[in-house]
Amino acid sequence: MKILGVNTSHDTTVAWVEDGVVKNVFEEERCRRSKYWSPGSDVSHDQVKLLAIDHYQLHEPDAVAFATYDRRQVNVHFADFVQEDRLLQKDLIQEFTKEQLSLARLKEIQKTYPKAILDISEDFLDADVMINESILEQIQTEDVTVDFDITGHHFFHAVCASHLSPYDEAICITWDGGGSNCYHEDGWPGYQEGECIFHYKNEQVKPLFRRMTNHRFVDELQNSAFTGWQDGELHCLEPHKETIRDCEVEFVSVPTNGMNFSNMSYALGCDDLGRAAGKVMGMASYGRMIPNVYNKHTVANMLEHDALDHSVAFIQKAIDMVPDCKNIVLSGGFSLNCTNNYKYLQAFPDHQFFVDPIPHDGGTAVGAAINLHRALQEDEDVSNGDS
Repeated sequence: MKILGVNTSHDTTVAWVEDGVVKNVFEEERCRRSKYWSPGSDVSHDQVKLLAIDHYQLHEPDAVAFATYDRRQVNVHFADFVQEDRLLQKDLIQEFTKEQLSLARLKEIQKTYPKAILDISEDFLDADVMINESILEQIQTEDVTVDFDITGHHFFHAVCASHLSPYDEAICITWDGGGSNCYHEDGWPGYQEGECIFHYKNEQVKPLFRRMTNHRFVDELQNSAFTGWQDGELHCLEPHKETIRDCEVEFVSVPTNGMNFSNMSYALGCDDLGRAAGKVMGMASYGRMIPNVYNKHTVANMLEHDALDHSVAFIQKAIDMVPDCKNIVLSGGFSLNCTNNYKYLQAFPDHQFFVDPIPHDGGTAVGAAINLHRALQEDEDVSNGDS
């Protein structure tokens, strides 16, 4: 059984898995010699085709599994006069920050201010369909099983990390700038996975907790109509908590640790799109918290310390959920924070840690392929009467 796993978010990557064994992982940006390259919604079919597939002749898989970060969006359309009316903006800010912005809450605010808020629309972008079809054109698609799960981003991180780890059971923690809009259909559009906890046992990965954040949506909302207000005015600081399909879910508006490093990379001029979070993590190693001294290294160091406190608290939350398990697996882009990773060993001396060797989004190509292999294997076992 040969499975091609493809991640089409940033860190676009192709994984080749045979009989459940990861044989190779190819990063598209290296084949193109174009750092941060990823397929977009504004490119043609030919531009989307992956050089890694052609270069390594990965044309005859039995199955293809796609992973992405979920390109669906929700948009609030304001009347033009809102940008000129600061008193109205102040009232709207109070409404937007009273509680977390579920779809029902957004429509409630629209009903209160029908002249100011003209429309609330959800974009189910067809970019993923176009990207997937373009890639499938490159391979022999006859009798090929194709699997695409738009909400599996952090799940695939956890599958990849647990599969590559030496453990039969582990607590899987995934954290990065953002992932899938897992609860879009449940009335929470615009909220992406930020920090998640999974339990891995018997080759099964079960979600236990998801912290979902809509900070990107809120930032875009503020930029679209609220002129002159400080960044963050629209963030609701009170989380909303509920259980959805046996998973504890917390909806928040604040950025994740990973996104804070991305934001800092933009603020410090490391990258014009905030993609150089790793450079800020490196800067933190050279900084010290010195009173009245603020430069890129001391600021990065302050962020590093704040992130460490937050991370330790989150790891403790994960341990409390599975207290009998002593193995912890870390994945997601924030797990590239080597400076803080070794400090977890000091904070939790009774636990073992394994950091995913492909913690960035490229690892989801592996996770998607392994997950599909397990599903096909399970179907085969059932058909043979073994289960």
